[in-house]
Amino acid sequence: MSTLLTLQNLSLHYPHKVIFKEVTFTLNQGDKIGVLGLNGHGKSSLFKVIAGLVKPDTTVPPFIYDKSKDFTFFYVPQELTNLSDWTVEDYFFEFHPEMGKLKKRLNEVNESLGSGDGDFDKLILEQSRIYEELTKLGEDKIHAQFVSYLKFFGVQNIHRQMDSLSGGEQRKVALSLGLSAPQELILWDEPTNHLDLETIQDFEDELQSSKKTFMIISHDRSLLNNVVDRIIHIQQGKLRSFSGTYEAYLQFLIEDQKRREKELDKLSNMQRRETAWIRRGVQARRTKSKKRIEDYGTLNKTIQDLKSQAHKSVNLNLQSSGRKTKILLSAEELSLKFGERSLFDNLTFSIAKGDKIALLGRNGVGKSSLLKILLGELEATSGKVGRAHGLDVGYFSQKREALKDDETPWKMIGEGIDYVISNTGEKRHVASYLENFLFSSDEVKRPIHTFSGGEKNRLQLAQFMKHARDIWIFDEPTNDLDLETIGILEEELRNYEGALIIVGHDRSFINNVTDKCWVLHDGKLENFEAGFPQAELFLEAIHLEEELKKKNVQQPQSGQSSVPVQSKLSNKEKNRYDELPAEIEKLEARVTKLKAEISEVDYSTMTKEKKVKLEKIQSDLSDAELRLEKIYEEWARLEEKLTSS
Repeated sequence: MSTLLTLQNLSLHYPHKVIFKEVTFTLNQGDKIGVLGLNGHGKSSLFKVIAGLVKPDTTVPPFIYDKSKDFTFFYVPQELTNLSDWTVEDYFFEFHPEMGKLKKRLNEVNESLGSGDGDFDKLILEQSRIYEELTKLGEDKIHAQFVSYLKFFGVQNIHRQMDSLSGGEQRKVALSLGLSAPQELILWDEPTNHLDLETIQDFEDELQSSKKTFMIISHDRSLLNNVVDRIIHIQQGKLRSFSGTYEAYLQFLIEDQKRREKELDKLSNMQRRETAWIRRGVQARRTKSKKRIEDYGTLNKTIQDLKSQAHKSVNLNLQSSGRKTKILLSAEELSLKFGERSLFDNLTFSIAKGDKIALLGRNGVGKSSLLKILLGELEATSGKVGRAHGLDVGYFSQKREALKDDETPWKMIGEGIDYVISNTGEKRHVASYLENFLFSSDEVKRPIHTFSGGEKNRLQLAQFMKHARDIWIFDEPTNDLDLETIGILEEELRNYEGALIIVGHDRSFINNVTDKCWVLHDGKLENFEAGFPQAELFLEAIHLEEELKKKNVQQPQSGQSSVPVQSKLSNKEKNRYDELPAEIEKLEARVTKLKAEISEVDYSTMTKEKKVKLEKIQSDLSDAELRLEKIYEEWARLEEKLTSS
């Protein structure tokens, strides 16, 4: 495994915080890395350093960026820019400027040739040269693959302007750019925000089958667990590297936390003994060694360091209003049309106290419109909505409209006073309240525009969760949130006694928090009382149905002739067809065995020898899965020939 990139002595600080301090990082060919860490603590900054977009601090010893000779990278950012300048098809050239420059000149040359302007021979020579340079860069192949991925993700009209696309459609363009990129390393920064579950699953499948080296920042734990084999965790300006899956890393953290707690308990007992000795007075200290007093200071520092590393929790303190009414909100025969287009028709449902509902469906099917009707912000075309008297509904928006860039968290949360008073009457100091949301004392008076997207999301949580609500509506609550905060939000929502409606695409979050599932599909609302596991089967069936429709379109229509090509199996093929089931069964058993071996690895006692052994098992698993995939394809091909004979 060759090394692609090494960063040494990396330090980076901004006016308000330290991001990295004397960090070393090595990237190997074939690495599939998930990057974790609290928002605003350096995940995107690490990408920008690798991409050369951010210059590290000048230090002694100096920062070293050591890369292999042919190392190339492709950075897919959270937000796409310069949207108004391009169509979907041509947005490719925003990320491939060298090709774009040549393409632009080629269009000018072709126009001149078409109009008869200029020296014909020189224009022909220049045209030939440009075609040659574009071919050398692989423009035709890469662009064709980009367009192919666009269609794969459902972006059919590639002549639309980029700024006319929805957030989900823009993310699909970003996915297509990254998956079609020829570079060695792909940097994915929150690629699944605003995407529906089906698209996330398709993207996950592509990453699993990809041979590329990639690093991915994502809050989608299912995605991370299924596609990465190494974790980089950014904590307090340092990088912690872990070889293994995201799930294995979580288990390691649990065991590591237990170890820290035992160590802290041991040190605390020692501290009590040493404190008693120190307090015996000057005479006692004269009779003891100077080193013991120095060790006492070191001991206290060690304890403080351990405490600072201990797992922090966000106390969201989500309150329900305590309302006794059973049915809080009901809808009868709701329909909504925009012109000739019908989003949904005759929806009838009710929301009771304690209901925890996931609202799912592809982008554009009308989820946000339905929520606006429930909030009273949009009028339905027909039907009616019934609300309990004095119903109080809280709406957590992914757009963060409630935040003002020039305000500070202190002013926003305190609203002019130093204390927060919730609907339950609890009185808390603003700084203490914000500390529960992982904001340190030196951050609470910074202007909000200096915070990252995830930090702003956490601020909005702090603002909204001061108050009790009968129903809370969360629109993509996990977007831009770090995994630590997501886990704590999950726990709080599970314990919440009021009603919840959650729109989101984080499968783990939905499964852990909700117990009912509504799927908006084909203008109807499918209700799954058993929750996401039951709805997941329905969503999979929809996906398969759509795939079959695509295949049927490609099949010859009835009445049309199709020329059969070797529709009958040869004797050799028949024998091979009979052999394949046993071979498949054997390989499936090997894959299962190797996965079991990986799951049993104790990462907390990882040695060099164990790491080599683990990498061998992971390599064997990759080979076995690749072989199994090829045999599946062979079996499917022979099966198709057999059934068509």
